[in-house]
Amino acid sequence: MNRLLCVVLLCALCGRSAAITQISYVPEIVSDTVLGRISQTTVALEQPLCVFNSSGTGCVNCDVWLLVANLAGVAAFNNIKNEFVDPSLFTYQGAFTGSNGFYFTVKTKRNVYSCPPTAIPGQILTLRVGSEVPCTTPNCNAPLPTGGKFRMKYVLIDPDRSPSNIVAETQFTDEIMLLNATDPNIIDPFLSRSGGMVVITTILSILLFLLLAMFAAMLAMACCKKSVMSDFPEPITTFGSLREYNTHSLQKRPGVITPKGMM
Repeated sequence: MNRLLCVVLLCALCGRSAAITQISYVPEIVSDTVLGRISQTTVALEQPLCVFNSSGTGCVNCDVWLLVANLAGVAAFNNIKNEFVDPSLFTYQGAFTGSNGFYFTVKTKRNVYSCPPTAIPGQILTLRVGSEVPCTTPNCNAPLPTGGKFRMKYVLIDPDRSPSNIVAETQFTDEIMLLNATDPNIIDPFLSRSGGMVVITTILSILLFLLLAMFAAMLAMACCKKSVMSDFPEPITTFGSLREYNTHSLQKRPGVITPKGMM
């Protein structure tokens, strides 16, 4: 009887030691003031500072992993999380081509997210999901599929613990929808133009045409006027315009005898 009781207690203790600590924290996307918080292939999450401060305090080799999952991946992870989970088997390359639907990435030592945080006051410590290009490691942080829908959480894993090596986990985010780029071949350049904009554009075009026409007319008139003008003055044709000069030295004066030979 006593031996049976010891076995039951031992099993209870083992089950308790393998229990996953549920943390009420929900990963948050950075504030609206940060540009590119959600793009076509990336999401900017706030780092889980102080979140795992009291979880797995005796774990020396514990790592914090980011779990990224689609709708099917959330259910797939919940089905295996009480077993021994090897993050290297759940990579980005096989996440969305098979039945997994989730992958682990951004492996970080727990003390990096220590409490209190060491950030500068007012500074936002961001973990950008999908920022690693090119993808060179099995659990790389590769760009997410454009326009996809994903949920994310932080998971604390002890690689030396069994049968379940997940020590603690946060809650999943709400579904995050990435931006979807529009095919430039189907964009209508006139779609966003209102009626008022069309009228203003037409009036400005007409005014510009009239201004150019006036300028061309003034230029033509100036050229024609210059062509009919001569560089020399007109010849004198009126008799009255000639001046008459008197040679006073040759005129006879009264009482003056003209010398011979001068007659």
